[in-house]
Amino acid sequence: MSQQGSTPVDPRIDRANDVIDRLFALDETVANARAFCALLQDLHSRDLSVVHEPHITAVTMVRAGILRAAIGAIMACLDREDSRGNRASVGQILNLLSDADLVAVFPEHGEPPAPGVAALQRANSFYSALVTDDLFQRGRRLRNDMIAHTLMTIDPTPTVTYKTIYGLHSAAEQLVTDLYQVCYRGRPRFIDHRASVNEHAEVFWDTYFAGMRL
Repeated sequence: MSQQGSTPVDPRIDRANDVIDRLFALDETVANARAFCALLQDLHSRDLSVVHEPHITAVTMVRAGILRAAIGAIMACLDREDSRGNRASVGQILNLLSDADLVAVFPEHGEPPAPGVAALQRANSFYSALVTDDLFQRGRRLRNDMIAHTLMTIDPTPTVTYKTIYGLHSAAEQLVTDLYQVCYRGRPRFIDHRASVNEHAEVFWDTYFAGMRL
């Protein structure tokens, strides 16, 4: 966002630009997470019964790395705000947008404020419900206990299904879409990458399976 002509500097503009920068970084992380999910989904859509050693172990190693990357990226997108204020996460952005005066800056060129306010209410309600849901708690525990750290915990780290991982990613996409509407930035960039990442995931596994001559 920019100032108009010789209008006195509005201190909210710098804060609004900070929110937009974080949103763009969040959008990119959501797109990266989609790529990891696409690789997992394409692999699991194939007939893996035809795979034999040593390829079973090789595929398992690659899948483990992709899975860790997917969980790490998705949970980073959905993280709550941090007291240091250095996150480009949904929780951090929503915390910044709790200032109604800041939110009022985003509509430009006579755009009505109501759609942005409605999108913010939607995002806040959805996120508040998500972070108290078992879906989020299980993903967060797995990321914290076994991916971001290696923790010795009293309570066993919960098992997380692929359905849970994909559900959390869908939640992140929905929240980013709402936040783009709050900030009047059009549509998220990750939407334009969906077809491409699906295609390249297929190419990746086609190449590997062709190398196995299956």
